[in-house]
Amino acid sequence: MKTRSIRGLTLYFDAQEEEAAELIGDACERSLDLLRELWELELPGECRVYVMTSWLRFLFHSAPWPWRIYLAATLPLRYGRIQRLWNVAGGWAQRYGKRQTIGLKPPRLLHGIDVGLRERLFVHREVDEWVQHNACHELVHACTDHLRLPTWLHEGLAMVTVDRFAGKPTVKEDTLEALTRQPPGARPQEGYGGMAVDPDRLLYLAARGYWITRYLHETRPALLRGLLGQPQPREALESTLAAELGMGREEFGRQIDGIAAAHFLGSERR
Repeated sequence: MKTRSIRGLTLYFDAQEEEAAELIGDACERSLDLLRELWELELPGECRVYVMTSWLRFLFHSAPWPWRIYLAATLPLRYGRIQRLWNVAGGWAQRYGKRQTIGLKPPRLLHGIDVGLRERLFVHREVDEWVQHNACHELVHACTDHLRLPTWLHEGLAMVTVDRFAGKPTVKEDTLEALTRQPPGARPQEGYGGMAVDPDRLLYLAARGYWITRYLHETRPALLRGLLGQPQPREALESTLAAELGMGREEFGRQIDGIAAAHFLGSERR
């Protein structure tokens, strides 16, 4: 494989994927600037980005040797899940100890994936733009993985950063309705369990992360940036946010959906 060094990360690609590598490399450079500007985040110690044309090849090439033995031993147990992910994902981030890796499909392979949820969640984008958005999204994950953020913030940061990368909102406005359809006072479960069988639930979780993070970024940017300075328990992070909003952590979990929805729905009416 060919390699290219881009401001602290290494881009890996096959010779025939030169055009995709240029597209992804440019997105990585621009994303690194945004990560510093918006969140004061830097790359982890070692970061590899792959133009990913095969999930199996990416998995084993990106992993350090000791991890390859583990991957080979456990692959039969995970093969089906990874294959399903390959069919719907444009890329993903994978961490091996101190090494952070990102695999991104080139434009030609994005045409073949099942868009499903993405058509409900994201504003339409051309395929080259989609590739670059994927690069930005996964780089945010790579730079925040060590923080062990709550799922809603982990995804929300990536999606809001992509908005800034694109210079426009990339999530459909009508997804805000997903926040208003939840039972009042119900605290959402953490994580993405069951997402493969419940697309409505996954849509809600993704929309929730985006709109809450966007609300906090627009109303309390310094506070949100400060919370990314070092790892802390999820409970402590959410307690800090709750105190800023004048409530307890449990109230935050139950009420933040409505607060974010009211903020943006009110903006639309003004």
